[in-house]
Amino acid sequence: MLRILIRLYLIVAILLLISIVFVQRSFPYIFSTGFMSQTHRAYTNEAVLLREYLGPIQDSAQQARLDRMERMNPQRYRRLSANEKLALSPSIMQELARYRIAWTGSGDNYYSNAYITLDDGSVLEIRPYTFDAMQITAYIVIFSVMLGAIIAWLTPHWRDLETLRIAAARFGGGALDARAKLSANSSIKQLCAHFNNMADRIGSLITAQRDMVNAASHELRTPLARLEFGLANLMDTTDDSNTHKRIHAMRKDVEELDILVGELLTLSMLEQSSRAESKEKIVLEDFLRSTAGVSNEELALRRSTLIWSFDAGLQEVVIEPRSLARAFSNLVRNALRYTRSTIRVRVEADIDSWNLIVEDDGVGIPEQERERIFEPFYRLDRSRDRATGGYGLGLTIVKKIADRLDGTVHVGHSDLGGAKFVLNFPL
Repeated sequence: MLRILIRLYLIVAILLLISIVFVQRSFPYIFSTGFMSQTHRAYTNEAVLLREYLGPIQDSAQQARLDRMERMNPQRYRRLSANEKLALSPSIMQELARYRIAWTGSGDNYYSNAYITLDDGSVLEIRPYTFDAMQITAYIVIFSVMLGAIIAWLTPHWRDLETLRIAAARFGGGALDARAKLSANSSIKQLCAHFNNMADRIGSLITAQRDMVNAASHELRTPLARLEFGLANLMDTTDDSNTHKRIHAMRKDVEELDILVGELLTLSMLEQSSRAESKEKIVLEDFLRSTAGVSNEELALRRSTLIWSFDAGLQEVVIEPRSLARAFSNLVRNALRYTRSTIRVRVEADIDSWNLIVEDDGVGIPEQERERIFEPFYRLDRSRDRATGGYGLGLTIVKKIADRLDGTVHVGHSDLGGAKFVLNFPL
């Protein structure tokens, strides 16, 4: 808001200065007839007084009076020498011969020189006024009053907009009950009302969606458990190998549904609670090795190798263990789906943060898709088959956990040839 105030003041001040200069420099030409007549009358009156004051006396006495005038009004009046008089332009000389008075430019007292012919034939130069301290102070007062008026006008708007900004920030941060409360006399009360109405609708939709996902996920758990139990019993009632294969395939489907329900419940829990639970100090290497989420048998089955690299200067960190374990295992299992032979896990220390990096040597992720992969249920085209495809929730959960732990996650290209996921957390 301070930037807005400064910008508004500068715009008004610059426009005011332009207006003052425009009036002073252009009005004598726009209204030339009236201005010239007024200027002629003003200089004529001054010329008459000067001739009466300086005309009847000789050179020495005249110079003494000019010196006295110089002391009273410095650098205002000066008698031209003979050479200076000859150096005047022909137009000024014609004006002096005709009217005994002439001036340069528009005749403005601050920008033009005036010339009058005294009774003895000498020419007196009247130089323009200079800006003195009083005039400069007057301009400072004008601009200060203008600044005070802008501040007085902008302060209530500033206060109300700040209230609205804070409410919008809290609502965007997950506080669905955040609303902006302004007085009835506020100039942005309609904007505030529209924001509150929008927040009510969005909050209701999000709450309804969360309740539906929670209810559906919980309700699915029971029939899935019954199906699993029934299929296990059915397996024991027959010795037919074809039937066993079909039952095994059905059990795999039930298992996938159960995993999907678990991820939905995890995502719902992360959305409802944006703040991390109590943090603990953990030994990072031991913790990550134990929570990778892939076994040696799985790696051997995929003919893959998991390579570890830890920064020697980073032994322990303080973090929420359960959330970190879930995010890390999701990244490792995601890498296992697409890797050809190598998965690399690195831990690097930074100045005030640390990075957890998971890379693979798969086909990588196109640059235009790298932001969208963190959206719920979004999957790349090659991720929709049964062999490699998940449900589009694993990376969404990673993003939610990173936000929950005041960290960030981004994806790039690995020098192994595949994707590189970087989790960054503050120390």
